[in-house]
Amino acid sequence: MLTFIEMEFLKLKRSKIFLLSLLMAALPSVLMFIATFAFDETQSFDALFSTVNMYMSVLFAILLFSIVISYLFGREYNEHTLKTMLTIPISRGKFLVSKYVMFLIWIVILSVVTSISALAFGFLAGLSGFTLGLFINRFIELLFANLLLFLTFSPFVFISLFITNMVPAMVGGATLTLVNLLVSGQNWAPYVPWACPYLISSGEIADYGVSLMIPYGVILATFIVGIAISYIYFTKKDVPL
Repeated sequence: MLTFIEMEFLKLKRSKIFLLSLLMAALPSVLMFIATFAFDETQSFDALFSTVNMYMSVLFAILLFSIVISYLFGREYNEHTLKTMLTIPISRGKFLVSKYVMFLIWIVILSVVTSISALAFGFLAGLSGFTLGLFINRFIELLFANLLLFLTFSPFVFISLFITNMVPAMVGGATLTLVNLLVSGQNWAPYVPWACPYLISSGEIADYGVSLMIPYGVILATFIVGIAISYIYFTKKDVPL
């Protein structure tokens, strides 16, 4: 499995989509940096980190993660390398797990880029109130939200295996982004798998008066269902030439 992960890193070195994902991860910080001057508002680092985390977890990450996971799982079909990969003595289950682990590593990298870019643009904008403790706490908050989102994207694994081009993933990601916008502030937001990760990590879930077990249960159920149907489909379906 470690060999597969190393191979994925070697592929990413030659991949433009990895660079594009890093740029997109920094986009919320860029937008907030522009807004600081466009609206002539004095902000603090705390407000900047909080807003960047919200935009990233609720909006940008949804579309970005759907593209990333489609790329990771669909490229073996599109580049006709899957049959060669499966000749290596490793089960299809471990192959899926290695891909999903790579997706997790990619998410961690994107979370680091988002937080560091927010820090850099905050200093460029001359914001006040920075402390190392604040930066660490906000980074942990963002990382936690993204890790919960990681669990909710298991259904996209199945979609990427079933339809191997990136168009359905992009459409699905855009649709979920709109869903998050629609449910924002609604009473049923904690029941939407892709909306509740931010609510949990930011602590806003307390405003909805629901038990934490409900959103955690929704996320876990989404993860289990997605992984199960992906595993069944991938292990039962013949690999095309």
